[in-house]
Amino acid sequence: MALDVRYGLQGAINTISNLGNSTRIAIGGDKLLAVRVKHIILDNNDPNFTAFGDWNGIGTIFWEPVGQPIPKDGYNIRNFATPLFSNIKQYPLLNEIVYLVQLPNTNISTNVSNVGYYYLPPINMWNSQHHNAMPSSPGVPDQVADYESALQGEVRRPEDNSSEINLGDTFVEKLNIHPLLPYEGDVIYEGRWGNSIRLGSTVKNANITNEWSSTGTNGDPVTIIRNGQTEYSSDPWVPETEKVNTDLSSIYLTSTQKLPITPSSNLTDSYAKSKAPEDPREYSKNQITLNSGRLLFNAKDDAIILGANKTIHLTANESINADASKYIALTAPKVYLGSSQGVEGTNIQSAVLGEDLNALLGEIAQYLSTLNTAFSSATDSLAVPIVSLLSVAAPASLALSQRLQAVVNGKNLLSNKVKVSK
Repeated sequence: MALDVRYGLQGAINTISNLGNSTRIAIGGDKLLAVRVKHIILDNNDPNFTAFGDWNGIGTIFWEPVGQPIPKDGYNIRNFATPLFSNIKQYPLLNEIVYLVQLPNTNISTNVSNVGYYYLPPINMWNSQHHNAMPSSPGVPDQVADYESALQGEVRRPEDNSSEINLGDTFVEKLNIHPLLPYEGDVIYEGRWGNSIRLGSTVKNANITNEWSSTGTNGDPVTIIRNGQTEYSSDPWVPETEKVNTDLSSIYLTSTQKLPITPSSNLTDSYAKSKAPEDPREYSKNQITLNSGRLLFNAKDDAIILGANKTIHLTANESINADASKYIALTAPKVYLGSSQGVEGTNIQSAVLGEDLNALLGEIAQYLSTLNTAFSSATDSLAVPIVSLLSVAAPASLALSQRLQAVVNGKNLLSNKVKVSK
């Protein structure tokens, strides 16, 4: 039998067709069956949920042979298959093509010859991470031309920013999802929506450069986790690389790489008496970089522990706030409030110990009260009151004494919230 050697998808389909109407490929005595997905059970609202094992039936697909399409959106419930892999979930969309393999099913304990269909991940028809649907008939003129060109070996490049393919109830095709550009040795996992994991390395002098290879040597490891890609100006079928500043959310685990990240705040005034950490854009040692519109760290049972060998730098363009239900404790040989810039003893001064000051003022108030009594009753050696000086000072000393005593009694100089140790 002569094989069809035409390039492109049409050649592959003709080759499979020449193997027989069942579109099966023999592999070591077993056969793989190429089928088109017509329906899939994803939740308990599916009409087939109960009949196919309740929650154990999640992921079950109903299919049609590629060469024997079922009219419109119907499906035969006798043609079903379950996922082959148990720990990695990659459920197909409607109209994607999968391979089925027959393997033992749950009845093997009573009959060793009992088998069932299991399906592999969708075939990479369009070399697209977004979807690889191939309907039996596109149905609309633009899509017909689109798919016919692809069948002749061309890259599918939809230009009308729309899709009439039935991919499911909630899946909406997006025409701005770019694949990731690979480099030699990369292991890449891509979701359908611009979310990805790259297990890669430094690639110096690459034909197409990236943001993480300006330092280090080829082969230095880097791991990039990204959710939501940059709005690229290139066509959506053109592969792109991660962009630390414009991807929606990302985590970089680096070894020797330098990242061109733009910090939201560059304030380092608190480092007037010590060396600030190296600029994030210049650091090229192992680190973990998290970047997103907002970061939330929440310890629902215990504590958040931030530790560093040198310093911990908190910086913000507006404010840094700390709230606690009981107290906030700062412990250090010296604590600077407001600023650490300047000369101690002049524009940087020590905080007053409130209780000690309160006690001292109390003693002064008591002493002035005693002076007031002495001034008011003072006489000379002839028992004549000394009015000219002492009696004049008496009212002033009394007033000052009363003011100080009011401060002491009311503890008006003592803060209920800020405490300073000796």
